[in-house]
Amino acid sequence: MHKNLERDTTIAKGKKRMSSLLLAAGLALAAATPAMAVPPIKAHQGAPASAPAAAPATAASSGSVQKTDIQNQAAYERLMNNSGITLQWLWSAQRGQLTATDENDLVRIEGTQANHEGTLKIKGDIVSIASDRFIFRGTILILDAPDKGRRCERNGEFEFRATGKRKYWRLQQMEACGGLTDYVDVYY
Repeated sequence: MHKNLERDTTIAKGKKRMSSLLLAAGLALAAATPAMAVPPIKAHQGAPASAPAAAPATAASSGSVQKTDIQNQAAYERLMNNSGITLQWLWSAQRGQLTATDENDLVRIEGTQANHEGTLKIKGDIVSIASDRFIFRGTILILDAPDKGRRCERNGEFEFRATGKRKYWRLQQMEACGGLTDYVDVYY
């Protein structure tokens, strides 16, 4: 189970400590090597003078999810106990199996739906989950659907959203690979 309040407090303390350590290391390096100091960067027209040139790379920006941000415990439970995954092109296929695991507060999903009409595969991490949506980072692969020979592989971050009284989350970035609209649904 996730304990958001404890984790948020721990993360905040850790971020503050890390910021302090990075600042101290940066100051020590600048003091030790003044010849290597970088001259101040002039701000672009209209940008504040204190704006940083670039944000440092973090685990989240580099593609690796450290922990899933659980914003709604009931939605987390629905995802962990989901009832499968579908792609609308696989008309006669039974609902595919989707396995959700939680290892050290990182939720991962992996699933497949397949038959003679084609195959859907999904694999990756859940970045965050709220009452009506979750953010998935990973790979969605569609093979031979709706046409034999079609290969649609998508990698990145995707939003799945549940609307109205529907009992599933639907992929929001539906259009890809030749302009076709792929309805990928995760049921609960």
